[in-house]
Parts: sequence; C-alpha cells; structure tokens
Amino acid sequence: MSPLSIPLAAALSLGAFAALSFYDGVVVHLVRERLPLREAAFLEHRLHTARAALFPLLLGAVFAGQGPRALAFALVVIDQAFEVWDMAIERRSRSHTGGLPSSEYLVHGWLMGLRSAALAFTFAIDRAHDDTALLDSLARLLAPGAVVVAALHVVLALPVGRAIFERVRGLRAG
Repeated sequence: MSPLSIPLAAALSLGAFAALSFYDGVVVHLVRERLPLREAAFLEHRLHTARAALFPLLLGAVFAGQGPRALAFALVVIDQAFEVWDMAIERRSRSHTGGLPSSEYLVHGWLMGLRSAALAFTFAIDRAHDDTALLDSLARLLAPGAVVVAALHVVLALPVGRAIFERVRGLRAG
C-alpha cells in the first residue's frame, strides 16, 4: 500500500466503524435492548458510557492528530481496557436473552476489526508528509455526534434519565 493511501484507508475504516458503532450503541443497546433499564446490564451500560465519553477524545487525539502522541496511545489503552471489561461481563448482563445473539457477536467482531484497522492506519500516517485532510475532516465531522451520543449515555446512566427513557418508551408503546 502506498503511503498516500494510508490516510484514505484510515478514514474509510473510521467512517465504517463510526456508522456501525452508532447502529450497535444506539439502535441495538439503547432502543432495542434498552440496556439502561435492565438491572443486570447496569455495569455494561456504564462501561458503554465510559467508552462513549472517550470517543470524542479519541477523535481529536488519535484521528485528527491533535495533542501529543503519548496521549493518543494512553486513550487507546484506556478504551481497550474498557472494551475487554465489557466483553467479560456481557454474557451476564444479557441473561434476559440467554446471552448475546450471534448477530451481535458478528457486529462486535466487525467493530473490533474496523477499530483496529482505523487505529493501525492512523498510527502509520506520517503527518509531516501525508495528506490527512480527509481523515482530519471526518474526525471533526464525527465529533459533535459523538459528544451527543456520550451525553445521552451519561443521562441514561442516571436515575432521572432512566425514568424519562422508560416514560417515553411507555408512551410510544401505548
């Protein structure tokens, strides 16, 4: 792969990761599974909240190349630790369905692959010589949505947020 295509590969991987993350984190976890409302998923939702809060920071420090590289690596390590912890407890937190369905395992596999590719390509970029305009723009474009999703996770981790979520879901069902 030529060095000029590495930023493009990073941007494509990041874009695919972000789209699939939105599907998994919002559509599956919040809308379909209603994890914040399930007592058994209490810890899982908080881990998702921590990772959602880290994502805007990762967008800036890693993908937009803002800040020291050591900070970017530290954020990736912290995010990875939360991801491993999440994987360790997911079966227990999804006891209401007998564990994760195969389709969600597949989504998680794709997410890990896309995230790993985006990180590997991004860390392989030579920002002094490579044109990173597309990757930088994508990171800036994704940041506001990432902040909104993080804020939503934080609100839903609070009792008042869960009560509002439950009430809204009840109104829609009725």
